[in-house]
Amino acid sequence: MKTKVAITVSVVAALAIGFLAGKFQASSSWAELYTRDTYQRYAGDVGNSATLLTWLRTGHEADAVNSLEMSLDGALLGLDHVPRKQWTPSIRAALIQARAYRVKYPWDKTPPQIEPSIQRALDSVKSYMPPTALEPTPTAP
Repeated sequence: MKTKVAITVSVVAALAIGFLAGKFQASSSWAELYTRDTYQRYAGDVGNSATLLTWLRTGHEADAVNSLEMSLDGALLGLDHVPRKQWTPSIRAALIQARAYRVKYPWDKTPPQIEPSIQRALDSVKSYMPPTALEPTPTAP
């Protein structure tokens, strides 16, 4: 009888220790992955910002604008795939802001293969826009 109890206690202890060790390892791995991803994103932002600022300060405004427009297209492409039921207030606000911007400043260099997705993302917030913000503003000659 003592042997059965000792074996049972040993097995339970081994399972508990294994569970705790596995939980610790998994949580530390996820934390490391998250922070590495976050730091990589910051590094990319720094590089992109430095490049854009250099272009702006050295008279290459068109290059900076094109880069920012492409970045906006990439972000809109990503948001097009977020189901509406998962929208947060910041997603809706960003799409509204992007739509207002693109209505005022249309960009004709979006690659044709992603144009439908970009337009779908921009059109997804039409119902939130005031009527005056739905049409392009006339440009001066």
